[in-house]
Amino acid sequence: MKRYAFLSMVTFALFGCGGSDGGSDSSAQAAPSAIEGTIDSVSTTTVTVNGYTYQATSASFQGQTFDQDMLTLEPNMMVKVSNQYRATNSSVELEPTFIGQIESINRLNSTFSIAGVNLKFPRLSTNIVNGDWVMVSSMPTANAGYKVLSVVKFLQDPLDGEMVAEGRVSALDTNSLSFKIGSSLTISFDPRVVEDKRTLADGMWVEVQGQYDESNGELIPSRITIKTYNDFPNEGEIEGIVTWVVKDGSEFELNYRGRIAVRSNTEFDDGNKNNLVAGALVEVEIGKQGNALYAKEIEFEDDFDFDIDWDQFEFEEEGRVTNIDSDTHSFTINGKAIVTDAYTEYENRIDFDSLNGECVDVEGIVIDSKHIAREISLEDDCND
Repeated sequence: MKRYAFLSMVTFALFGCGGSDGGSDSSAQAAPSAIEGTIDSVSTTTVTVNGYTYQATSASFQGQTFDQDMLTLEPNMMVKVSNQYRATNSSVELEPTFIGQIESINRLNSTFSIAGVNLKFPRLSTNIVNGDWVMVSSMPTANAGYKVLSVVKFLQDPLDGEMVAEGRVSALDTNSLSFKIGSSLTISFDPRVVEDKRTLADGMWVEVQGQYDESNGELIPSRITIKTYNDFPNEGEIEGIVTWVVKDGSEFELNYRGRIAVRSNTEFDDGNKNNLVAGALVEVEIGKQGNALYAKEIEFEDDFDFDIDWDQFEFEEEGRVTNIDSDTHSFTINGKAIVTDAYTEYENRIDFDSLNGECVDVEGIVIDSKHIAREISLEDDCND
């Protein structure tokens, strides 16, 4: 099991000298064809992620390769490594939550901001100062926030003045063509910049690249990518946070980006099915059946403190549906407003348009004070 103790600020250069492979029991096993997670260590020719060591000589983002004159890779950076189509060297792709200029550094409070988004990281290097371009890696939190894992400095502007921000789409307005990611960053967009011309919806996890308009506090994207795990290769492994679990434990959501089924033959390491709860940090070995993902093995990481009780951000409500609002994709049960989004699933052959007046059971999560349905099923009797 990989431990999440933060390492000293000694850097390990993938492209230069120094570093070690960081031995692990799993590194002796056959590495998955693709893995998304945090770096354990790097050496001259290898990178170790989630305990697996890959041969690698470069790292990239959106097709742009970064060498040691631009960026030094460090432990706890989020990356995706793939050797699916390579006989020897693997492809290391950066998976940033933010790339941007750091501002408002407050070392006393361990806080800083990027594009007006307030973040906290107690181990920010003293070599990083306001105005530097940095890559921030993080995990999602229960309430539209980010748990920062690492902040690494670029030695020069990496994207010709553009920044990158990842997060969950909310407050989507198709009239003004705007939405928010996280709880504060406003995106004003042209639908033509959405990858594959897909239609955005609340709840989607997106990566946005573009120019930040500081005067209006808006990010104007040149590219929007909707991120899911549907295209993740079979025989892959994903590290992340469990963001919701269906009541019977048959499915869970990972990193707000998609559902993964739990089967009768799913194996559990360092825990059992009872440990599969919202807020758990896991490494999931996935399989695919059609477009559906299932967990072959779930390994629990038990020593990472997210400083929050995820239970308080879950809810279940049973009652009769009233006040259907097609514009906001919301309805009311027992006086409580409930919102649906891209990841809401409907049981018993119902859909949003057929909910009015029905007796239903709703399981969901609370994000930014909004009750968001994850699963809606019909009930026989509401006792009214």
